[in-house]
Amino acid sequence: MNDQSSNESSNPDTDLTTNNKSDSELNLDPKMITNSSSPSQTPDSQITAFTVEFQGPLPSPNMLAEFDRVVPGLARKIVDRSEIDLQHRHQMEMQALTARIHDRKTMYAARRQSQWMAFILAIVFSSFGVYLVVNGHPKTGGTMATVTVVALVGVFLTGQLIRPKQSTPEQEETES
Repeated sequence: MNDQSSNESSNPDTDLTTNNKSDSELNLDPKMITNSSSPSQTPDSQITAFTVEFQGPLPSPNMLAEFDRVVPGLARKIVDRSEIDLQHRHQMEMQALTARIHDRKTMYAARRQSQWMAFILAIVFSSFGVYLVVNGHPKTGGTMATVTVVALVGVFLTGQLIRPKQSTPEQEETES
């Protein structure tokens, strides 16, 4: 939030503050306004501007006190709402982290299961190829065993080449 105010003084005896006041409330002299076309032409004029900025979930303590002065209890409501929002954000971050951990565990389990199934299939087909070679079918058995081994090697190699690299949270922070 930004709180901007500007103060103007034409001489030390007159201090004009324009904080949401109309011209009639400020008691401005029309002659003073029409005679002064720019601040640089009047040697004793001075313009002061300031900006107050803050960041965070709550307004500054001064603004909270002003809110409470205008509407009693409003500062407490603003602080309570900020606490509720903070708790909600923490809860959502915790749920996201828990879901991410669960997804990684599920992916790991699926990969392990796939590797075991591939191992079992490789053993079965290789054994069947050896059985065929021993029982008088060397070309068929040799082909079956060779194809099994080549297929497994191909799957592992292409899986390594095609699988996209997964970035870790540390790598994502350094890239930003």
